[in-house]
Amino acid sequence: MTALVKESGASVNSVEYELTGGYDKSKTDDAVKLAFSDLTAQIGLPTGEKKTILDGISGSAHTGQVMAVMGPTGCGKTTFLSALGNRLDPSISMAGSSQISWGGQPWSAALKRCVGFIEQDDVTFPELTVRQALMFAARLRLAGSKEEREERVEQLISEMKLEKCSDVLIGGGLVHGISGGQRKRVCIATELISKPRFLLCDEPTSGLDSETALVIIGVLQGLTMDAGMCIICSIHQPSSQVYSQFDDLCFLDDGRCVYFGKAGGTAIDYFEKLTNMKCPSQYNPPDWFMEQAVNNKLEGVKIQVPKTDDFHDGALDIQDKGFAVSFYEQTLVIFERSWVKTKVTKLNTPFYLQQISIGVIMGILFVGLGDDESDIFSRVSFAFNYLMGALYLPIMEVLFLFLQDSLTLRKDLLAKAHHPLPYYVAKILSVTPVLAILLVLMTVSTYTLGFYKFGSVQQFLAILAAQFVVGNVFASLGICIGAYVKNPEFLMSVTMIWLVWLFAFSGFFVPIDSIMPPLRWMVVVNPASYGFALFFQIILKLGPDVPDFKCAEQSNYEVCDQAGSNGLITPDEVLEHYQLDSPIGTCFAVLISMYMLCFSAGYYFFQGKISIWLK
Repeated sequence: MTALVKESGASVNSVEYELTGGYDKSKTDDAVKLAFSDLTAQIGLPTGEKKTILDGISGSAHTGQVMAVMGPTGCGKTTFLSALGNRLDPSISMAGSSQISWGGQPWSAALKRCVGFIEQDDVTFPELTVRQALMFAARLRLAGSKEEREERVEQLISEMKLEKCSDVLIGGGLVHGISGGQRKRVCIATELISKPRFLLCDEPTSGLDSETALVIIGVLQGLTMDAGMCIICSIHQPSSQVYSQFDDLCFLDDGRCVYFGKAGGTAIDYFEKLTNMKCPSQYNPPDWFMEQAVNNKLEGVKIQVPKTDDFHDGALDIQDKGFAVSFYEQTLVIFERSWVKTKVTKLNTPFYLQQISIGVIMGILFVGLGDDESDIFSRVSFAFNYLMGALYLPIMEVLFLFLQDSLTLRKDLLAKAHHPLPYYVAKILSVTPVLAILLVLMTVSTYTLGFYKFGSVQQFLAILAAQFVVGNVFASLGICIGAYVKNPEFLMSVTMIWLVWLFAFSGFFVPIDSIMPPLRWMVVVNPASYGFALFFQIILKLGPDVPDFKCAEQSNYEVCDQAGSNGLITPDEVLEHYQLDSPIGTCFAVLISMYMLCFSAGYYFFQGKISIWLK
C-alpha cells in the first residue's frame, strides 16, 4: 500500500512511499487491529469560526506493537489520542466521515474496559499508598476472589518495578510521596488492572529525566510482547534511546499527518527525501524531525493513507457484561477508599483542636446561665449558635466534595469502573462519620460550659441527635449546591447567597409574624427555621431540671402582668412568644424529609454534571 504526499510549497518534494507500518507477525500470533480513517476534528472560536485541529488522519495500529505519535506543541497529539479513546472535549466536534474500528468493532460501552487511557497529568489518589491504590482499583475493575485480585496487584507491582515504594504514599501537590516516574508507573498499572487490549498514553514521559523516560517506554514495550497489547503513545521529543523502542511513528504537524509508517531508518529516509536535506549524523532523529516542523519545512504536507477493504475486519470479540462487581461492592469499595483518604487528610490534630476550640469559644459566652427572664434570650442565642455550627460547618465540609474528586471520578467512569450512584452514596456515607466527630466535639465542649447547672444526660443526647440530623440536612444541601453549580468560580458566591437566606429566614432575627406576608413562605420551606426551633425546644423543655423563668420587673411577657400570676414564665409560654412552638417530633420529621429531598435532588444534579463525560 502506498501513501501520497501532496506538494503545497516549494520547500518540500512530492514523494510516494511504501507504508511500512503495521502488524509484525514475529511479535504475536493474535493481532487485533485498531484502524482509523479520515479523523477530522474542529473546535469553535470566539469569533464564530471553526478551527481544524485534526485534518483527515488515517492509519492503523496492531497489538504487539508500540506506536509513537510525535509533533510540535499544539499539533493535535492529545486530540488524536482523545478521539481514538472516545474522550474528546464536548467543545470539539468530529466530522461525520471519521471512522474508528477496534478490531472490527465500532465504539461501544463494552470497549471501555478493553481500552486503557493514561492522562498526560498523573490522575491518581495522593492520599493512598501504591498498593492501596492498585488494590482498590482491582476490587472495582476485576471480578474474582480476593486472592486473585491480590495476585494481580502484586504482579503489576513487580512488572512496573514498584516493589521499593509499594507501601509509600503516592503523594502529589502538598502531600509528599513517591517520585514522578514511579507515579507515572502507578497510573499505567492502574489502567492495566483490567487487562486491556489497547493502551493510549498521552505523553507518559513528560517532565521525566531521560533515564526514567527510557524505563517507562521499556515497560510499555515489554507489555506488547508479554501481554500482546496495542500501545499508542504520544511523545514530544524523545531521546534516541527512547525513540529506538518504538515500532511505528505517526508524525503530526498542525493537525495534518506528515508521516505514518515504521520508525527508525525508514522515517529518516522519508524526511530526507521530503525536505531534500540530510539528517546530520550527530543529530537525534526526532530532534531533526521536530526542527523541520518548527522551521515550517513541512508546511502543507499531508499524507493520504487509502482506506483498505479490511478496515472493518478484526478478531476482537467482546460482550458488554456490565460492571465487574455488584452495586453493593462498588459502594463498599468507594466508601473504604474515601475513608482511608479522609483519615490522611482530615482526621488529624489540627482538625480535632479546631472543633474543640470552636465549641469552647461558643460555650464561654453562656457560662453561668440562670433562670431569670433575662436568661431566656441567652438560651435563644445558644440555640442559634448550635444552628450555626450544624449549618455552616457541614456545608463547607462537603461543598467541594465532587470538585476535589472530579479528575479521578471522570477517569473511573470512563473506564467503567463503577456506576455513578454507588459513588454518590459512598461519598455521602464517608462524610457522615466526619460530620459526627465534628459535631460531637463541638457539642460536648459547648454544652458542658453552658449547661453545667441545668443540663441532663437526656437533654445532651437529644442535642447530639438534633445536631446529627440538622448537620446531615445541611450537608446534603451543600452537596446539592456543589453538584448544581458547574462553574467552580461561582460556587462560593452561590453558597454565600444560600447561607444569607438560610440565616435571615431562620426565625432568629425576625419572628415570622413580623415578616411581610408574601415572604413568610420562605420561613416555612427553610430547613434552618426547623433546626432553630428544634434546638430551642430541646434546650427549654427536655430534661428533669428544666426551669421556669422568673418574671422581670418590666416584663415582656403578658403572663407576668396578669392577675394571680405566680411570677414565673413556663417554657411553653416562651416558645409561643418567639413563635417556635412546633413540636419536637414535627421538626425531626420535616428535617428528615428535607434530607431525603436534598439527597435525591443532589444526585439528579450530580448526574447532570457528569453526563457530559458519559456521552
